[in-house]
Amino acid sequence: MSRTVSRDSSRTDDVNVTTVLLVASNDRRKSVVVNMRRHRFSSNSWISMWSIFDFLMVLCIFIVQLSAKGTVMNTPCTIIDNCCVRNMTNFWKHKTELHCSGIQQIPVVNEIIHVLTIDDSDDIKELSAKSISPYSNLTDIILNNMKNLEYLDSSTFKNLNKLQSLYILRASVLKELSSDIFHGLSKTFLVLRISKANLRVIPDLSDLGTPTAMHIIEFEGNQLDTLQTNGIKTRAEQLLLEYNKISVIENWAFNGSEIAKLSLRGNYLDFLSEHSFDGILNLRTLDLSHSSMKVLPTSGLKSLEVLRVENAPSMTVIPSVYLFGNLKEAYLTYSFHCCSFQFPAKHDYSSYEFHKEGSQTPSECVQMKKNYNFHVVSNDFIENGYIDYANDSEEQFFNEPAITNSTQDIICGNITPPTTSDVKCWPQPNALNPCEDIMGFYWLRVCVWLVGIAALLANVVVMLVVFRKKFNYSVPRFLMSNLAFADFCTAIYLLLLAYEDLVSSEKYFNYAYTWQNGVGCKIGGFLTVFSSQLSVFALCLLTIERWYSIRRALYTNKMTFASTVRIMAFGWVYSIVMATMPLLGISSYSTTSICLPMDTARASGMCYVFTLLTFAAAAFLLMLFCYVQIYTSLSYETRHAAKGEASVARKISVLIGTNFACTAPVIFFGFTALLGYPLIDVTKSKILLVFFYPINSCANPFLYTILTASFRREAFSTVTKFGLCLENEKEYKVIYSTQTNNTQRLTPVHRQTLSLTLPQP
Repeated sequence: MSRTVSRDSSRTDDVNVTTVLLVASNDRRKSVVVNMRRHRFSSNSWISMWSIFDFLMVLCIFIVQLSAKGTVMNTPCTIIDNCCVRNMTNFWKHKTELHCSGIQQIPVVNEIIHVLTIDDSDDIKELSAKSISPYSNLTDIILNNMKNLEYLDSSTFKNLNKLQSLYILRASVLKELSSDIFHGLSKTFLVLRISKANLRVIPDLSDLGTPTAMHIIEFEGNQLDTLQTNGIKTRAEQLLLEYNKISVIENWAFNGSEIAKLSLRGNYLDFLSEHSFDGILNLRTLDLSHSSMKVLPTSGLKSLEVLRVENAPSMTVIPSVYLFGNLKEAYLTYSFHCCSFQFPAKHDYSSYEFHKEGSQTPSECVQMKKNYNFHVVSNDFIENGYIDYANDSEEQFFNEPAITNSTQDIICGNITPPTTSDVKCWPQPNALNPCEDIMGFYWLRVCVWLVGIAALLANVVVMLVVFRKKFNYSVPRFLMSNLAFADFCTAIYLLLLAYEDLVSSEKYFNYAYTWQNGVGCKIGGFLTVFSSQLSVFALCLLTIERWYSIRRALYTNKMTFASTVRIMAFGWVYSIVMATMPLLGISSYSTTSICLPMDTARASGMCYVFTLLTFAAAAFLLMLFCYVQIYTSLSYETRHAAKGEASVARKISVLIGTNFACTAPVIFFGFTALLGYPLIDVTKSKILLVFFYPINSCANPFLYTILTASFRREAFSTVTKFGLCLENEKEYKVIYSTQTNNTQRLTPVHRQTLSLTLPQP
């Protein structure tokens, strides 16, 4: 699998505390009004409407200007050495900001500074305690787009006793931080965000979160590749390690940490150990989305409430829901994983039995269980953005254990697992992939086996008899051989589906990914599309050949063998191209369990399905037209004679009726689904697509070949000749054995002469 990791486009690239004016001066407002007035019409009604529109636009612009003035113009800026000193009213109240851009060193100002912001200063390569020492009252530091910042001294932030947040953004050459750089920081320090730098190792975080838990610790967009054992120890509501290059998480990597939300989104996660998440206390949200992980270790996730594993195509198997003691929400990659949560006994019977036994509580513990009260933990996590710390004097999260009502309770030595109905799971099974077996019905499973075997045997017989003789440039024989081969491919597809359904019966969602994304489903889908198109093409040519032979019996320019071969070659090319398109991304064979290209989410997929249905509908109408003309071309006496009516009319009605019964429902319901009005679901459509439509493959050998008099004669001739060959072989062996015994008494000369005249067995 490709190790490309997509980045969430909703992430904000820049963090800038400066206020941006959304609307310019009064001149621009006047020009907007003037430009709008140029488009007025002469009608009074239009004039009235445009006047109201102008008034509303001017009012909106005026309101925005006032708000902009309130945030910027009421905060006068004092310029000192390319730095702006101003009082903050937009993000931090009652704070003074020193905002510098393009500086070589941090200037000293004679004011109390709370917020230090440095933007786009390429000349600053290192920072130390001396650089920031004049500003001992700093609460927030923002270093943004520092392209040449490569070193931070270990004592840079140690004398800032009021520091609450530190932002280091876009420091592309910052590869390493001192391991003790965050030791001895302010006890009020709550936010650490180092984003889009070039860090390869996370420094020691053990001093962070004591005594108050951190709100956010973020190392997003760095170059982290391995999380070692005991590598991270901290207390935080959110630990965000998103969009790095983390491939390996060793056992007990977060040992001793207390983390409410852990996000490893956008990493490779190729090698997760069995105990990677062991040692984390109170972990309630885990995000492993946009990764190439294959296995999810569940050890240490008993307190987990929200699990996100979206867009992780390599993880084909989800652990049993009973291994998550407290899970409430799951956002997964495949819908059949939600089927696993919905039917846990079928998904993992051993885990189901184990937890079923463990959930049996003695009767004397029932009353204790009712009277036992658990603490409910708040779900208010601090999301990305700036935080007002004015009221954050008390810790809000880690004052109680992360155990919630009706989830994981340990009473009398037993663990009561959550009921699976309490787990909300996405994406939910949809119309194309419901939580059911491939066939869906037991009778359909039996019928598919019968139809598949009958079609296989019948078409093999036809091909053996047809290929026994040379074509002798016979157009019908050539077309019947192509039809038999196409129906033979359909039989292989049916038996392939039937076998997979037999293997995965009652637990298909455990095999869904392997089957639908594997080679077997692609082969089956290719065979069914190829055979259906080739079969329709051969049937059309057979019908045209019959129509031409009867309607134009006296004409000499009939369908020649050479022209038929050329037309049939085009049919083969068309069938192969149509069957190959889903393999190239136009629609998909992996959309459903029956491996048919039913993906219509994109325009290309809709056009593809529309082409298949249109071709089938046009072919049926053509055959209907030809057979009606064949019937009407017969004379009145022939059509009304007893034998003529019994033979011609019956055969034509059977041919047309069989094709209509097999193709018309599929075409009708297919077109209604394309138009956005599906009349049946996938469960019922399987009856049409897997049973009714393939009946043609079983009926065609009988209707076009086996039941004809010429085929019976050829079959009888083949069997007779085969029997004569066996009898002759026995006679030859007897004669040869007798003559051999007699020649033993002859002289060598007579024996050599006699051997030349006897047939050898």
